Amino acid sequence: MKFEWNKRYNTYAAYAIGILITAVIFIFVLLRWEEFDGVLSKVIGVCKPLIYAIGIAYLLWPLMMVFEKKVFAKLEKHRPRKKTVRILSLVCTYIIFLLALTLFFGTIIPQISSSFTMLMDRMSQYISTAQTWIDDFIGQTTFIDAELVNDIVDRLNDLINQMITWIYDNFRRALSGVTLYAANFATEIWNIVLGIIFAVYFLLFKENLLAQIKKLFMSFLSEHAYKKFAHYAHLTDHTFGGFINGKLLDSLIIGILCFILMSIFRMPYAPLISLIIGITNVIPFFGPFIGAIPSTFFVFIADPGITLWFVLLVFLLQQLDGNVIGPKILGDFIGLSPLWVIVSITVMGGLLGIFGMFLGVPTFAVIYAFIKEITEKNLDKKGLPTDTDAYYTDAAYQVITHAPPKHPTGNEKLSALKKRFSRKHPTENVSDDKPE
Repeated sequence: MKFEWNKRYNTYAAYAIGILITAVIFIFVLLRWEEFDGVLSKVIGVCKPLIYAIGIAYLLWPLMMVFEKKVFAKLEKHRPRKKTVRILSLVCTYIIFLLALTLFFGTIIPQISSSFTMLMDRMSQYISTAQTWIDDFIGQTTFIDAELVNDIVDRLNDLINQMITWIYDNFRRALSGVTLYAANFATEIWNIVLGIIFAVYFLLFKENLLAQIKKLFMSFLSEHAYKKFAHYAHLTDHTFGGFINGKLLDSLIIGILCFILMSIFRMPYAPLISLIIGITNVIPFFGPFIGAIPSTFFVFIADPGITLWFVLLVFLLQQLDGNVIGPKILGDFIGLSPLWVIVSITVMGGLLGIFGMFLGVPTFAVIYAFIKEITEKNLDKKGLPTDTDAYYTDAAYQVITHAPPKHPTGNEKLSALKKRFSRKHPTENVSDDKPE
């Protein structure tokens, strides 16, 4: 008896085996998590220079393409000079990148140090001024018990002194911790330096690397499977890279605007605060709050009288970004509702810390794009409408999440098709009855 293979059931069996193997691996990893985490940490530690190199190259590639296609394109007008143009573009890109790093570290570290020194110096002045003001107020007021107020002031004074001592001790402990972990810090800096160097090769030979990857995958996958893989890889790059580069440009504009306005109004620490506002603005939703808190603290230390005006300035900047600059640069790029933005930042921030907060939204945007495309393909195969507007049980509730639909719903589309068909074929019988 000859055994006949059924292609359909073979596919189901392959899916079932794949799911079973994935479940077994997942359970094994959970049971041996400590060992797995140790091995994973070692692997990541060894690969860190390459990880940094890939990240740096990915971020610098659009800037290098601006130089290659806009600035130095005229060099190839009469004869091909691709190698020369690529090298010149790479050199210009790295000059800008290294200048930005120098500006960042040369600005933020000295100003943080001077802010802490100023805090220590001015805190005693603030206490003395407040005590003088309270004494004057008590001297002019007859119905307040002076001894009680003085007792409260003394206790507050002791509390503030304790707080200053605590801050100083923790700062000194942090410095000793930096000294203690200097080797790890030096190793991380060395990994970043290697990443910057390795990124040169990724940028110079990107096309060659992509060709090798394509060659490798095409050797193992069928043509149909490779096309699907290439499509989703392009979708990931478009969604993830587009959002990251757009958000970086948006944050750069906000940081420059913040510096210009703070300089015009003579607010203190303009370079430091502009860097903080610009960097934290990369984090959607929570970024403005994360950046505003330490920035307000620095302004309060330097000049308490303008703190409220600074808060108003930051609020207006964020409104400008949220309503004008951000939508112009990003548009509706990520396609995520505010709920999923908050969920993505919370989940990724909990898993990877501040680094996860930066990557949470673009990562979820890629997942959302995958699910959306697969869902719409399946609906299209079934002849169902792909617009979400068609699935509201009550169309009036659309205004809660977004503006009224710009596209017709499923029923409206069907009616429009029938009208178009009747206009093209007015004499034909379009009823469902069979001809005799």
